[in-house]
Amino acid sequence: MKKVLITGCNGLVGSYLRDLCLDKGWKVIGVDRNSTKRITTNFNYQFKKIDLLVEQNIIDLFNVEKYDVVFNCFGIKGSPMKAKNNPVDFLYPSFKINTEIINQCYLNDTWLVFVSSVGVYSPAEKFSEDDVWKTLPSESDWFPSWSKRMGELLLESYRVQYGYNKWTIVRPANIFGEYDDFSGSGTLISTMVKKVYESSGEIEAWGDGTPIRDFVYGKDVALSLIKIYERGINDVVNCGSGIEISIKNVIEEIIKASGKDITVKWDPSKPNGDLRRLMDTAKQEIHGIMPETKFSDAIRNVYEYYSSLFEQSIPIIPKENLLTEGAYIGKISDFLEEKEQEDFKKMIAEVEEYSCDDIENRLTCKYNYNDLENQYDHNVLPSKVAERDAWVRKNKFHVWQKWWEFKHPKESYFNKIAIKILKHLYPEAAIALDEVNSQGAMALFEDGHFIDIHNDGANKGRLCVIIFYLSDPSTHNNGGGELRIITGTGKEFTIDPVFDNFCVMDFAKNNIKHEVKMVINGFKRYTYINFITLDDGILESIFPKDVEDKKKKII
Repeated sequence: MKKVLITGCNGLVGSYLRDLCLDKGWKVIGVDRNSTKRITTNFNYQFKKIDLLVEQNIIDLFNVEKYDVVFNCFGIKGSPMKAKNNPVDFLYPSFKINTEIINQCYLNDTWLVFVSSVGVYSPAEKFSEDDVWKTLPSESDWFPSWSKRMGELLLESYRVQYGYNKWTIVRPANIFGEYDDFSGSGTLISTMVKKVYESSGEIEAWGDGTPIRDFVYGKDVALSLIKIYERGINDVVNCGSGIEISIKNVIEEIIKASGKDITVKWDPSKPNGDLRRLMDTAKQEIHGIMPETKFSDAIRNVYEYYSSLFEQSIPIIPKENLLTEGAYIGKISDFLEEKEQEDFKKMIAEVEEYSCDDIENRLTCKYNYNDLENQYDHNVLPSKVAERDAWVRKNKFHVWQKWWEFKHPKESYFNKIAIKILKHLYPEAAIALDEVNSQGAMALFEDGHFIDIHNDGANKGRLCVIIFYLSDPSTHNNGGGELRIITGTGKEFTIDPVFDNFCVMDFAKNNIKHEVKMVINGFKRYTYINFITLDDGILESIFPKDVEDKKKKII
């Protein structure tokens, strides 16, 4: 498995690159100073929120892991005005961080894909790779340009002095995509997408719309970076479309994607900028890294993504319906910050490791029989399972649930996360939940383990049960173990027993039927389960039940 480091992993290009590398089955370490709500639950991904201005942090990254490739997507964002007034904010971080990343890649003999910028070029109608060092940057890009140019120059110096040539310099054109800055002060396309989405009839645009630009979709840039590394291309190469698109055409495509009837009011008193800026794509064509996505398709993707940000994200059962349906199904990541999510994944690895050690002392097999519910020991040690199975067969008893249960020394961690989530789902009980002496447990279902469909019995004070699914999705392999529930209104839902999924079944006003399908194909179904119980008087005061309700809900 290849091991990849991506700096700026939450940025416009880094976000695509992270997902594409994970799709290839590579292990990815992503570094950024900013967190993101776009959390990936892939077990091959590790996010590190690190300040790369601290040199030792970069050195530590390389001391801990040996990377096959580093994609250096780090960069300083800001408007031309910010660059003009605060040039140190561009130059100091760029010089310091790029210098040490390049040095560490050389020292560790690691391939480096260095993401530069179209800003390194001097004003021209067409940008050719070999022209950069024959000219000086434009005044508007003066400081940002040098922040990238010096990194390029340093790579060349390592080639000259040390013979280090395991690198590629990539100069993308005007990048756009789903992970852009839509605040209104970002790129042309992200700004116009925001304007069109918010407009009901007319938008304003600067100039007359005639200037020509070269735009490239962020996902295509990321794909090109991967191809460059896989093909071992040691070169300086542009990454553009080579297609001339006017500003007017850009805005028309965005309006078309929106499906709205919008008029554009051009303001000729505002500057047009350079009339023509196009990337020379001759080297791209030679290396086979031309963009794959049509401009119109990419624009539609971006507009639909931006629109989706304002559409309410509703799980299968909205939390508002918890008390009427009797269940909530959701994603753990919806309730955790990125750092919490990383910690959660680490704890899961510990659970799996813990369950495999000293099995005789840590695992008990839970049995239940409809025939002799209270006349036997529910818990059977692993060494006694065969004997118990023989006894069940001999007496022709009906087993209706069977699984391994074990305690974990860090269950308190999962308990804490469970209470945090339940406070969102039961805001009325938030104060009472702080007082709960939560006692969760870990469960492992292996081949042949299951739970028949049933309702739970009457348990005074029981608020709910919360279940976290902890198994790596890649190990499921149609291995069964799904939770099937029938809600209070008769709807049926099935929950895959893999990491990031969780379910809450309500007992405050419900007692829904549910089952766990038999586990097969060698799948190991790890779960954390916690029955939350309040003082019965407190529960009744928060969620009062009438007599008929009790009769109806309790079997």
